[in-house]
Amino acid sequence: MTINLPQAFLDRMQLQLGSDYNSFLESLKAIHPTSIRIHPEKKTDQFKFEEQVPWCKDGRYLPQRPSFTFDPLFHAGCYYVQEASSMFLEEVYKKINPTNKTIKVLDLCAAPGGKSTHLLSLINKESLLISNEVIPGRNTILQQNLVKWGYPNVIVTQNQPADFSRLSEFFDIILIDAPCSGEGLFRKDKLAINEWSPDNVERCIHRQESIINDVISSLKPGGHLIYSTCTFEPGENDLQMENAIAKYDLELVNLSEIGFGSTPTSYGLQCYPHKVKGEGFYISSLKKKGEEEKNHSSKNSFKPSTLYKSYIEDYLESADYFEPLLVKDNLYAIPKPAIKDYNLIATSLYIRQAGICLGTIKGKDLIPAHDLALSLYLRNDLFSLTLSEDDAIRFLKCDSIPTSSFEPGWYTANFESSPMGWVKVLSSRVNNYFPRNLRILKDSAN
Repeated sequence: MTINLPQAFLDRMQLQLGSDYNSFLESLKAIHPTSIRIHPEKKTDQFKFEEQVPWCKDGRYLPQRPSFTFDPLFHAGCYYVQEASSMFLEEVYKKINPTNKTIKVLDLCAAPGGKSTHLLSLINKESLLISNEVIPGRNTILQQNLVKWGYPNVIVTQNQPADFSRLSEFFDIILIDAPCSGEGLFRKDKLAINEWSPDNVERCIHRQESIINDVISSLKPGGHLIYSTCTFEPGENDLQMENAIAKYDLELVNLSEIGFGSTPTSYGLQCYPHKVKGEGFYISSLKKKGEEEKNHSSKNSFKPSTLYKSYIEDYLESADYFEPLLVKDNLYAIPKPAIKDYNLIATSLYIRQAGICLGTIKGKDLIPAHDLALSLYLRNDLFSLTLSEDDAIRFLKCDSIPTSSFEPGWYTANFESSPMGWVKVLSSRVNNYFPRNLRILKDSAN
């Protein structure tokens, strides 16, 4: 494979890499590896013989890229397609929270959701993730991926970085996967090459500085900033960390011992495709000096809808762990440990999604939501239809499902043991409730 790269980029990389430069260029001619991250609780044996990503317990390399669109397990949230180098987040998280204590985490630039779903797999269930994306269309994609992942301890917001200053010293970890010049993606994304220019690099540098400045006040003393990009440009990587340490009360976390082929820099780790089986990626962590002192108070804006508690008991395991919340006609289940924080966030930020959407109230009935079918807390004794692969694809296309002799009512549509959504069995037909905006549009994988 041959790619045409900007000469200004090549000149800088030759200075940056020295004797490694030719090996780097050769790596860019190779086909980029395909990798996925398996859901730790939605079990599947589909990838049990595949090569593990060394720095991620649930990461796997695939020998070739399949048609994920036509894999029912992909739609059921059994795995997430993610570039392997970005999974170094796991090693950094273990470094800064080795005992996995209960924390509040902000993923500031979260779409499409790779790092948010990874964090949900890493933090304990009493912890809370705020997953933010300011662009509405990208926020919708973020929500869809988090729904498939099925964890309830997440709140999706749609806010500018500066809005988080309203939550002073609130977060234990802030992840900034910063918008960048995308040099690390050149091998897999020609659009990234076309958009690159020295001027665009400079715009990215200024934008990254602004993002860090806007959000740093919401990090607790003793808390950690994790900063990452998919670029090789030092001005977007080490220089940002150097400047942040100089401007704010931060100190460097030493990541040099993580290894796995990553290259230690002055302020973090750089992944190069000739040294790591993955794309270009940079990650660093800084710790805010001092000890946490601030107590956060919130108005009691959360009013549990006790009238609807029975719906939680009808559909969710560990029902006592949740409180119902009615927003217009939509009923949500919010984990009790998150209620106080939900109150404060609701008064400070624009919330797009929180907890588990159980469904829509219609009179005395609940029309179950797609989110509920994919939740990790869905009761395992509910009615289900186990579909063949062909019928699962029909379901995912929103086509009709063959009528069965089951009793009328709501059923999850399962492939193997994994729910993909809902059907409603009637006396003469089966109604397909898979969301039409998510349906497979192609006729075949070819």
